[in-house]
Amino acid sequence: MYPLRLNLLTEEKKKRLIRTAQFKFVQTIFQTILLTISLTAMALLASENLLQKYFTSIAQSTLVVSNKYASAAKEIENVNKLTKKVNDIQSKYHEVIPIVLSLSTSVPQGVQLNSLEIDYLNKTIRFSGISDTRQNFLDFQELLKKNEMITDLEAPVSDLTKKENIVFNLSVNIK
Repeated sequence: MYPLRLNLLTEEKKKRLIRTAQFKFVQTIFQTILLTISLTAMALLASENLLQKYFTSIAQSTLVVSNKYASAAKEIENVNKLTKKVNDIQSKYHEVIPIVLSLSTSVPQGVQLNSLEIDYLNKTIRFSGISDTRQNFLDFQELLKKNEMITDLEAPVSDLTKKENIVFNLSVNIK
């Protein structure tokens, strides 16, 4: 047997009831959405507060650590600057003694050196002097050519025009 339904409501009341039911459905959906948004907003506010406290504690610990090691960092910076200065000075250091000793053994009797200029950038030595005789000057040139620390002797030919009291200017390269 089929259940019978009798609807004794007027058409106008039926339409109003349908609209009321639809309105209640839409109202329930909006309430659900509003409740979801409200719960999400409360969760976000709580997490923001938690994250803000966490950030503040990290910032404070960073400040404490940086203050704790500031003096050590400053000292390290000073040591690094000093080391750089020492390295710069060390790179400009050249041993002069071996060159001067090597040249002093190459100067024969009768030759007097007046000036000596060592240029480490161009690796050259220029010196001038006086030789008593032409032979002393030629002996001096030969000794310089035999010297192991010196290469490429440059002596002007004009230095050999006199027999005595020869004023000379020589230039040699350093190995």
